[in-house]
Amino acid sequence: MKKIKTGKLTPEFLEKKIFPYTGPKRDEVILRPKIGEDSAVIDFNNDLAVFSVDPITGAIENLGFLSVNVSINDVVTNGAEPLALMFSVLLPESITEREIENLMKQINEASMVLNVEVIGGHTEITPGIAQPIITTFAIGKVGKKGLLTSASAKPGDSIIITKGAGIEGTSILASTFSGELSDKFGIDFVKKAKEYIKKISVAKEAYFAKNLASSMHDATEGGIYGAIYELSYAANTGFIIYENEIPVSDFTKKICNYFNIIPYYLISSGTLVITTAYPEKLIRILHDNAIFAKVVGKVTKNDRIVMRNGSKCRFEFRERDELWKVLERR
Repeated sequence: MKKIKTGKLTPEFLEKKIFPYTGPKRDEVILRPKIGEDSAVIDFNNDLAVFSVDPITGAIENLGFLSVNVSINDVVTNGAEPLALMFSVLLPESITEREIENLMKQINEASMVLNVEVIGGHTEITPGIAQPIITTFAIGKVGKKGLLTSASAKPGDSIIITKGAGIEGTSILASTFSGELSDKFGIDFVKKAKEYIKKISVAKEAYFAKNLASSMHDATEGGIYGAIYELSYAANTGFIIYENEIPVSDFTKKICNYFNIIPYYLISSGTLVITTAYPEKLIRILHDNAIFAKVVGKVTKNDRIVMRNGSKCRFEFRERDELWKVLERR
């Protein structure tokens, strides 16, 4: 029997082995499990309720901060206002009371910034695990005319990304391998790379983009390329990506080169992928609000193409995030 690798399950596996087993179909549910969609949506008559759930598994530091922001990112990409959070917190037997309190302080501080309330959950000491595992359930609301889904992208739309490639991965790798990277690039370099954690929220750009976007998708596991692929899969479209136009910071480039990984496939919470028929206007609004954004491609009818150094290449979907390659071989 084929061994299943670490990381997200493949789209094919999800469609064949997961999605068929979701119980009865209720009329109130208007957005169900689908490749490229990170939330579920339920119609409560006056408003739509948006729900998302996410685990934090690949990081060691800043777990509380990540658990809040990563889940809220999924809700705001649907054009929704985030309201509340619930957590399932599994803790190793080696953890101390002080470490637990620090974890909750991180969750509290991040929630205060985003104006979302922690309304419940479950917390336990769990045998057999080496580090905390947090699963977050996020809740938001949106008017019926304001809902955005990945399936709403249209051929002819421009593809815009904010900030750049590999944001979350840069921070995770700098934190996990701080000693090794400090020896190579210096302590100051690693300190600044770790601070990429502060960029992982897309709530601000989603707020300013939602009225001009046809769809939005947060570039989590699988990176920018994974996010664009999932979005096109949901919308049943193709795309053309201009790889040389994708911003990659010097910190991300150096870390990716050191570990021999590709930044476009590196987990990138904090990078918002937006499709829009109004790219110039949207970019102007984002820039006016101190958010870097750039057009990196177009939505097309079918083929999935990457323009690389002037050559047209067929897009290569990768089942695993580059982060797992590094974590497993170290």
